[in-house]
Amino acid sequence: MRKIEKGFTLVELLVVIAIVAILAAVVVLIIDPLELTRRGRDATRLSDLSSLQQAINVTMQEEAGTTGLVCPAGTTVYPCTAKSNNTTDANNRKSDGTGWVRINLSGQPVSLSILPVDPTNSATLYYEYGGNASDQYELNAILESTQYSTKMTNSTGDGGDDDARYEVGSNLDIL
Repeated sequence: MRKIEKGFTLVELLVVIAIVAILAAVVVLIIDPLELTRRGRDATRLSDLSSLQQAINVTMQEEAGTTGLVCPAGTTVYPCTAKSNNTTDANNRKSDGTGWVRINLSGQPVSLSILPVDPTNSATLYYEYGGNASDQYELNAILESTQYSTKMTNSTGDGGDDDARYEVGSNLDIL
């Protein structure tokens, strides 16, 4: 009587492994985890700028008639600008007007303890602020995902003059 062993042959195992590897590669290409990560950072950027815009608008409403709100006192060169990626400045995230946003957002009714910074906050990906002598302001961010950057940054998306940046504010021609 002959004993029959049960199991898979090496060829069968290699075929199954190859099929699983091909399916995994297709799924990774379809899902594109790097693009999903970029979209997540862009969603944070959009949320941060929206929150800042609302806080600035409330402050401007409360301080109506006060001049010199959007730039530091004594500013003579306009636009006054600042970037969030100035990591050497200890005041960069302060919300009292000395941080990268030049408006005091630490008082009532708006109170921000610290200013947000870009999730990457590098030399190429950062938030930018600009204000002019007419108390108008602009906030910018560079969006990195394909989905958001093509939809939000052109002049029909955000209404601004720079197709490479997402722009919000009361005057989108400052920066």
